[in-house]
Amino acid sequence: MISTTPTAPTRWRVFRTVFRKELRELLRDRKTVFWLLAPPFILPGIAIIAAIFIGSQTARYITQGFPVNVINGQAAPGLMKTLRASKALIVTENPADLANTDSQNPTLITLTIPDDFQQQLDAGQQAHLTLTQRDNTFVSTLALGAVRSEIGTYSGEVADKRLQASGHDGTWLSPVNVNETQAAAAASSVTAPSGNDSSSSSSGPGLGAIFLPLAITSWLIGGGLGLVVDTTVGEKERQTIESVLVTPASRLGIVLGKLTVVFLTSLVVMGLWMIEGLLLSLAAEAGPKLLAAQGAGLSDIIAIVAHSGHDLIGLIAILVLLLIPFIVFLNSLVMVFCSFASSYRESNVFLFVLQLMLPALVLLSIFSIGPDAGIGWYATPVLGTIIAIRDLFSQTLTSAGLALAVISACTYALAALGLATYTYSREWVLTRGI
Repeated sequence: MISTTPTAPTRWRVFRTVFRKELRELLRDRKTVFWLLAPPFILPGIAIIAAIFIGSQTARYITQGFPVNVINGQAAPGLMKTLRASKALIVTENPADLANTDSQNPTLITLTIPDDFQQQLDAGQQAHLTLTQRDNTFVSTLALGAVRSEIGTYSGEVADKRLQASGHDGTWLSPVNVNETQAAAAASSVTAPSGNDSSSSSSGPGLGAIFLPLAITSWLIGGGLGLVVDTTVGEKERQTIESVLVTPASRLGIVLGKLTVVFLTSLVVMGLWMIEGLLLSLAAEAGPKLLAAQGAGLSDIIAIVAHSGHDLIGLIAILVLLLIPFIVFLNSLVMVFCSFASSYRESNVFLFVLQLMLPALVLLSIFSIGPDAGIGWYATPVLGTIIAIRDLFSQTLTSAGLALAVISACTYALAALGLATYTYSREWVLTRGI
């Protein structure tokens, strides 16, 4: 009796055949490849163009000055002296009523001074001013901030004079001074600095512990999850699933061949985002050091950049270690559901729910599960990896927690892969919708 159980060489041959087929079909679809790889370049490009435009407009106003119209300026000679001395403002006096202001007037801010302004200050009372912003544009908001700053400077001068007249100084108004510091990473953390680098990492990531896990989940959603739909539901839509049903090939080899293409695509997209994030992090960390080291030689510049990126490379290595099994787990689960889906409509609904669920789980892990909740959370499906990523950026992930998260994620990835293989071997599942 001849055994029909596929052997290891047979599975490997099936895997290679399916992998080459799926990869060839993906590379032929140039539009899909473009929209998979373009976002890491297009979105930052749009952000850079917007920043350049806003920066050029802001720089023009900062160098030339924000136009400010002052009504009844003669009622506050001291304030007018401060405003005219400011390099950030172009002050004009106009006694006209605000109701007659033309919408085409270049004035961004209108300052109205009451007639008794100076008398109120001389009497030691609080005087009042009225600021009118032309519109809600970004430049007008900057102009409003510039005017507020100059008014605050003048108000501080008046307050100092009052304090000196009463025999006090500025510290009398602030009897309590608070110095805020942030503890360095725990010694048991996998991102804890070593040796002489302990002082350089005294500042934590701040809001990065919230936004970076959200960004990483968006990398996963923007990766190759959509390709799983084409490898399953697409076979039904193109009516090629029958050839899969009649072939005696190993279903494990077929599943691995399809998922490997999706997995590699996800890694490429995620790698592009990581490279971009690494460059931005290097610029943010090494930029101030390079500006402070003016006149430094090439070797000094290289040393500064290398020292700034040393911790980032280790962090990315740990991040990749956490994400690889997580990607396999997600892709396998999506393949299981899409095997049941009878059309693109059903699969797209599932992907939409998944796109909402992952960020929701990130927010749940950040705000609902504290860092002292227990190491057992690292062993939970999906949440365990997200919590580990959160603790990685907040510098509280220990070696034991990292090991538990990776082992658990690998276990769930293998289980999901086995479930996908089992599902893909059931004919009643694959024939649904045909």
